[in-house]
Amino acid sequence: MSGTVQPRTTSEDFSGTPRRGRTGRVRLSGLPWLVWRQHRLTFVLLLAAGAATTAGVLWLAQDATSAVAAVEGPHPSLAKVAALDSVYQRLEPVGLALTCLPFVIGVFVGAPLFAGDLETGTAKFVGVQSRSRWNWVTTKLLMAASFVIVVALSTGLAVKALWSPLARHAAVNADFTTAGGFDTTGPVVVALSLLGLLIGAASGLLLRRTLPAMVTTFIVLLAVKAVWGSVRMMFAPTLTKTTGGGRFGSEDFPQISASALSIDHSYVTGDGSLVGWGSCVNAEDSPACLRDKGVVGWSVEYLPYSHMNAMQWAAAGALAALIAVTVGVVAYAARRTMR
Repeated sequence: MSGTVQPRTTSEDFSGTPRRGRTGRVRLSGLPWLVWRQHRLTFVLLLAAGAATTAGVLWLAQDATSAVAAVEGPHPSLAKVAALDSVYQRLEPVGLALTCLPFVIGVFVGAPLFAGDLETGTAKFVGVQSRSRWNWVTTKLLMAASFVIVVALSTGLAVKALWSPLARHAAVNADFTTAGGFDTTGPVVVALSLLGLLIGAASGLLLRRTLPAMVTTFIVLLAVKAVWGSVRMMFAPTLTKTTGGGRFGSEDFPQISASALSIDHSYVTGDGSLVGWGSCVNAEDSPACLRDKGVVGWSVEYLPYSHMNAMQWAAAGALAALIAVTVGVVAYAARRTMR
């Protein structure tokens, strides 16, 4: 019997890089493996919920596309119009329900990500591993963020497929600037979801207890939602259409595309200044009142649906700056916690 100890071949080490087992399958190792083992139930549930939501919204999108095509066809009937109306009525509650995604991610994924380890004391053992605690924090955040991005992208694309045919047919019934139509699609839903994750992670690191971190995350996200709702339209690349020649009756109002939203309307004077549309409502002779103010026509500010992508990317840029600030808060909280 030889006295030489043969090195054990294994597919797991603490290098953090994937290894191949005897079957040739790629397996996680090191910190990624530990993070997966600890949070796999949360990650799997998140993926399952995202897949189910995506499938449901895609089914509604197919229904919406068919309803629009039937009404725009050569022989629209009252039954077809009624079917399309029912689709529009479902649009708002579906959109509002999906605005909860950043809350779900922040409260149930982000907040327990570190708070659970800090509350039970298992975070103390991270320092004795071959990897530093900073790598522990980074690995947890990157793995959680990867699952969050997958879910946000899939649901966002599904909502886009639902909203697009309805907004192009009649944007007035499918307002794409509301939270349900804007915050749930494109790069905005990804940015908001990542922001929710980071706010939850920061709360967990600072408070070190799961339940208080979850409550704090929910409250902070409510505040973010309120502020975001008040500034969202700042990123809208609107257009303006005017009339002139002294025509400012209701029949002279500028016509815009069915796929565009009217943001604001007012009267316009000869020098291009605007007069509020209600300025002469209570006057005995409204036309004479408007002429005295120099009104020569209408001015309508509107947003075509085709401009939504530009609006979303501009908004996502602002959210990216907020995400960067939140990353700084997470780094500060991690450094403070790991002293």
